[in-house]
Amino acid sequence: IGKERIRRAGRKLTETDGQMQLGEDDKKPLDIGFRVYKLDSSNLKTWDDTPIEDNQLNILYKRMNGMIHRVKHDRSEMDMVCEIMLKLGAPLTCPVSKIEISSKSAYTVGEDCTLLICLAENIQPSDVEAIAEYAAAIVVIARDSFADDTAMANAYYILRDKGIELKLV
Repeated sequence: IGKERIRRAGRKLTETDGQMQLGEDDKKPLDIGFRVYKLDSSNLKTWDDTPIEDNQLNILYKRMNGMIHRVKHDRSEMDMVCEIMLKLGAPLTCPVSKIEISSKSAYTVGEDCTLLICLAENIQPSDVEAIAEYAAAIVVIARDSFADDTAMANAYYILRDKGIELKLV
């Protein structure tokens, strides 16, 4: 009921705002959009630390294999972006824009791109150089995104040399 009332109020505002009086300057368009969030569990899997017997190594292997890809399968990139924003203290009212950097998708958070989130796969040092050009204060990249451990280490040093903090999820 609440969402529909907000939609109707927005339509009404655009109808009344859309009629300019003679001699009025162009107005900046009203922002009548809104977002709806639902509280859910984390997008990342948690380690099952239930004790096992010494002869139950297959259970341990199964748990380890289940943690190779830490993001739950039923979650979208936008779910991850929202969780990262919450964990880093960024308000959910900040504008979020999807951009392409070196043919990889990324998300900028805030008007001045204070936070850049990249969850794409196979991140190379050249991609990190391109990401650094956006001069975000914090860059968040998924651990699974890097091509290998060397690429992850290089990303840290590339961003550190430019004064940008790297956070891994």
